[in-house]
Amino acid sequence: MMRKPIKIDWEELESAFQEKREDLVYYLDLVTGQVVLEGEGEDTLEDEDDVEDDVENEGARRNETTRLYIEPPGPEEEAEWMDDFVEEAKEADPSVRDRLREALDRPDPTEAFREFLRHHAEERDRWFLYRSDRIHEAIDSWLDSNEVQSIEPPPWHG
Repeated sequence: MMRKPIKIDWEELESAFQEKREDLVYYLDLVTGQVVLEGEGEDTLEDEDDVEDDVENEGARRNETTRLYIEPPGPEEEAEWMDDFVEEAKEADPSVRDRLREALDRPDPTEAFREFLRHHAEERDRWFLYRSDRIHEAIDSWLDSNEVQSIEPPPWHG
């Protein structure tokens, strides 16, 4: 089913794809292009402007047929990204790559990977750029698979 192109709030959509809180669920409103969130932690993330917008859009938010569930990448996918990052980090010092590989072999590879990066700013910056690119690819794929068209291209395509 072809949908009418919408004006997507790219910053909010990107945030929804990065959010890992289990008490929150994100949706894309297919009428307004806004990201709607529901859950126990919702109140802690809203500011006054959001509350005013919510009151204005109450009717659209309640219509379940206008909302599309946003499923952020899971821990398995992020672990794959970490593994790919290490394999693709040709410019990194070989000892740094070895230490990142060791981190990925630990019982909690995600935490070990992040802990290592806390002490290596250059690699941490590379990781965040790499991860950002993977998030953008995930968003693009999600939009395509759900046949969502935007009036404006995402800022990462510019």
